[in-house]
Amino acid sequence: MKPCLVAAFFILLSFSSCVRSSNTIDRKTALNKGSINGNRLKKTPAKNLVPVVGYRFTITGDFDGKGKKEILTEHFISGIDYKETNKFYENGDYDTLVHLNTKKKPISLLTCNDKHIHDLIIDSKGYSLGLAYLKNEGDLDGDGVDEISYVVDWADWSNVNFCVIMTYKNHKWKELYTFQIRDWQLPDLPQTYNQYGIAGLENKIINTEDTVANRKIEKNLMNFKGFVKKVANHKIQIIYCTDDGQIDTIIVDIRKYHHKKRV
Repeated sequence: MKPCLVAAFFILLSFSSCVRSSNTIDRKTALNKGSINGNRLKKTPAKNLVPVVGYRFTITGDFDGKGKKEILTEHFISGIDYKETNKFYENGDYDTLVHLNTKKKPISLLTCNDKHIHDLIIDSKGYSLGLAYLKNEGDLDGDGVDEISYVVDWADWSNVNFCVIMTYKNHKWKELYTFQIRDWQLPDLPQTYNQYGIAGLENKIINTEDTVANRKIEKNLMNFKGFVKKVANHKIQIIYCTDDGQIDTIIVDIRKYHHKKRV
């Protein structure tokens, strides 16, 4: 679990931008400024950078309600050549990572091994580093279809994030519910170790050959219970973060959630 330093948290919270959900993106301003405090992006010489592919999530479940298991696989592709690309760089600072990531215009998406299930586009604007979390939540509304939840790893300088619950209905992905969390609530991903300090996000790379460390990190990821628990059909208990940074739980009836048009 990412450490939460109280002093660091409130400093970072003051800079955080509260974005409604995964497709509500006003990150472009922050990217153009280079950082939350207006500094220009630092550029590490390209010759010193070693590409790190980064973790790719896969989950199984009955996502169309036809009684058999499908596989959803995360992809992180370049918008330039539409080929799978790296998420991170070894030996580079975070500002350089964001700068190079933006240049690649990456697209984050989920594909299914059943070609009848359409792709789920997570981010097509090039503002993310793929997924920070993905889970099969099981059948939350009792219709025989497994729902999923995900959190985007935004290429920004904010701790504020959102967990999005999706379902596949009438041959398309539909958002059921979205709620606010903080990045430090998430477990680490294999091949990278994200730590929060006074200055914000510090991107540290674990040697990709260190399989023991990566396996331990992945085990912790798989054991993470997530933010959603089914209480009854259509009713879920969520662990969320309030605007002032307090962790709380609440019971939500997802039938009463009215999807609002994003701006």
